[in-house]
Amino acid sequence: MSYRLFGCGKYRRLMHEKYDRALSLREREFMAQHRAVCAECHHEEIQGASALNMLRLASIEEDIYESGQVFQERVLRRLKVRDTRESVRYWSPAFVGAAIAGLTVLAALQLVSGRPSMPSSANPAGEVRLERNLGRLPLIDIDKIERMR
Repeated sequence: MSYRLFGCGKYRRLMHEKYDRALSLREREFMAQHRAVCAECHHEEIQGASALNMLRLASIEEDIYESGQVFQERVLRRLKVRDTRESVRYWSPAFVGAAIAGLTVLAALQLVSGRPSMPSSANPAGEVRLERNLGRLPLIDIDKIERMR
């Protein structure tokens, strides 16, 4: 009963992997035990094997290739594409583009909403005050200094 409740997912995974690689002894024992307990998984394995055999027979398109080689090449090509799409290198240009777009939006918002830190020609008030302070020097009356002593 425990194989039925907890092992069906693992059994199905191994059922598909046995066509791609050689299963270990432990995995083969698990499949044999689960097959003996779970009739549904065993029936699904039989159906899958017969469907795969029918696909192999239907995929023979040229006399040059051996039986099923064309089908295997197609499957391997699709597996490579799937593995490539799951890798980080496949998606890294999208991540870089999103980061650049985000930084551009942040810079634009900063330019639009930020106040200028230096006086500009559009706001000459700062320049006028600067010139006014430099142009006038305080005058000291020497007569007043002598009287204060």
